[in-house]
Parts: sequence; C-alpha cells; structure tokens
Amino acid sequence: MSSPVIINSNYNDTVLQDYGYELYGNGTLSNGTDCYLSFGQFLPFIAENGTVFNGTVCDYPYYGIKARGAVGLVFATLAILLLPASMYNLRRHGARHVQYEHKRFRLIGRRWQWYWLFLVHVLSAVAGFLSIDIDRDYIQGTSLTAYGAIYSTILPVCLASVWEMTRHWGSFEERRRFEADPFRYRHNDVRSKVHLFMPLIFYLFGFLLFLLTVLRNWGLLIQVNSTFIVDNRWKAGVFFGLIAWLIIFVQVGVTYYYYDPAKLPWKIPLCLVGLGALVAYSIGMSFNQTISPFNAHADVLAVALWGYLPVIYIIVVMNVCGHYQLNDDLIVLKEKEERDRATTRAVLENVVVHDTKYSSGSDESTMDTFYPTQPQRAYTTAEIKAFAKANMRDAST
Repeated sequence: MSSPVIINSNYNDTVLQDYGYELYGNGTLSNGTDCYLSFGQFLPFIAENGTVFNGTVCDYPYYGIKARGAVGLVFATLAILLLPASMYNLRRHGARHVQYEHKRFRLIGRRWQWYWLFLVHVLSAVAGFLSIDIDRDYIQGTSLTAYGAIYSTILPVCLASVWEMTRHWGSFEERRRFEADPFRYRHNDVRSKVHLFMPLIFYLFGFLLFLLTVLRNWGLLIQVNSTFIVDNRWKAGVFFGLIAWLIIFVQVGVTYYYYDPAKLPWKIPLCLVGLGALVAYSIGMSFNQTISPFNAHADVLAVALWGYLPVIYIIVVMNVCGHYQLNDDLIVLKEKEERDRATTRAVLENVVVHDTKYSSGSDESTMDTFYPTQPQRAYTTAEIKAFAKANMRDAST
C-alpha cells in the first residue's frame, strides 16, 4: 500500500508550536493527547486559540474489513445465534416443579450458571464486533482498548459459569441424599463449612483475575505501544485465573468425598478442557505478542483457535448437555416415587398372616386373615407405611 499524501501547507508553525502539535510522517497531527488525520480528504484546521475544526480522529475506520474482522464477525454471530439455546435451558432447568423449596437448595442456585453464560454471550458478541474496527482503524485507539477490556472479561465470566455448574452438581447430589434422609447431615459439621468457604475462595481468585486484567486504565497501555504488550500486572492476573480453574477440580473432589456420586456428568470434564485451553491461551499470549488478541497484527488463526473457539465450545457443551438433562425437581420426584414403590413392595412382602378360628354349629373352621382387619380394599401408601411401622414394633417386642 502506498504512503498517504501528507497535507501540511495549511498549518501555522507558530500555532503548532504553541499548542504542542506535530505532524508525523504517517499523516497524523497530534499533541500527545489529541490526534487527527491529515492526509488526502482529511484537512483539519487549527485556530489561533488551539481549537481544531474539521478534525477526524486517528482511530477513524479507514481501511476495509480483513481476516481478523471476518473471524470476529463469525465469533459474534455464533454467540448471538446460540443465545436462544441458553435461554431455553434457563427456562427448562430454572423452573420449579415442587411445592416446597428448601432453603438449602434454592432455585437461584441452579440458575446462576445460565446467568453467567448469558454474560459470556454478550461479551463474545461485543468483542467480535469490536474486532472489525481493529482491522479498519487507521491508528489503533478506542476500538482496541474497548476490545481489550471486553475480551479480558470473558475469561473470569467463563470461569464463574463453569464453577456454578460444578458447584450446583455437588449441591444436587447433596439434595438427592437429603430427600432420602433429611437427618443424614448436620448443619454445623465440617462438610457444611467446606461448602461455605469453597465459593468464597473461588470468587476471591476470580475477583483478583478481574481486578488485575480488566479494571485498569487501558488508554495508558495503548499509548505505550499501539499493539498493546501486556505488563506484569496482567501476567499476575492470569495466574490467579489458573488457580481459580484448579479450584473447580477441588470442588469435584469435595463432591466425591462427601456424596460419592455414581458418575461425573460429562459436561464438567468437557467444559474444564475448554476452560483450560482458554486459561493456557491467556498465559501464553502474555509472553508471546504474535498470538495476542490485543495485537492488531497477530496471527489470526491463533486468535480464532485459542481465543474464540474455546468460548463457543463451552457454550455448546453446556447447552447440549442441558438439553438432554432433566430438571432437578423432576429427578427428585422420580426418585421419591421409586422409593415409595420400594417401600410398598417391602411392606407387602412382609405382611403377617395369622390363623384364626371361628365356630359354626359343631364344626370348627380356620381361615387366614390379615392384620389390621379391615374390609377388603386397596390401602394407601400412608396406611401401608403405618402397618409396616406397627409390624416392626411387634417384631421388636
């Protein structure tokens, strides 16, 4: 591409010197704070008081869309197209099918994973669209800084979504055992304290990741280098993200230790793989600028495969598994029905048959009767349970 034609004949050297403006070889006019294009059709005018008229900022979308913007557009489009699936799963798994909601297993607990996933959708769509302007901007500025802040938020939000999915799985395993035996667990034991502190520890490291990589002055970083080379603060932040990722594995171990579930849902290891790729990419691009999404000239394939694909992968896995999984309340009701049927079978198999005699004239006859003696009819589940308790008391005496 040929160099732009520099237009510099309309400037007063004294005005430029008084207000610190300098005309650079790339066709930009800047005083270190403000920057304007000054070539071709761009003709800014600086008044004697330093006011700029007809100025076009340096991050004007001058070029056409290129590979980086096209990949970002695909990323944003997929995030938007998959949003209805997440909304469907929120409605499917967030609905209540029981009359009573126990305070230890609130409905909001199973919804949090989908709330965080909604935010992943939004951040992915915004970051994808902003990458279009990274391709088009003449000088990197607002688009790259906004993209950096938005994209950096995706990692802690993905961590939170997968964490809530894993934590809820453990909570549901506890609920299944609680429904079978409400007096099985105490409220003030070590187990309950572990469940209290695990989320606090995870969100502590998640907040540190967010604090060090997102909550910062992005404008100052872009001024140092237009491609944005991450600093030591960023590198420390992504290692906190690695710790948060490892805490999810600890949560899986805690669930196995206390509840010994029959199997681990496939969605958890699958999502941990995708999340691990995202964490590894965040660490890798901290030391390798050529694959960094904050570099306007980075390797597009690396950004697509390591920066975008794991996010879409996590969204797809959570939604596919959510589609085939039943609502928690329906599973609990089904297990309760199975326990009632098992109790009924056990009672009917242990009904005590007694021999009684009655006389009719001179003949004596015997007949088998069931206790309690009632007219022949179908007994309710509650009655059968009462008969079973009575039989157990009689057997113990």
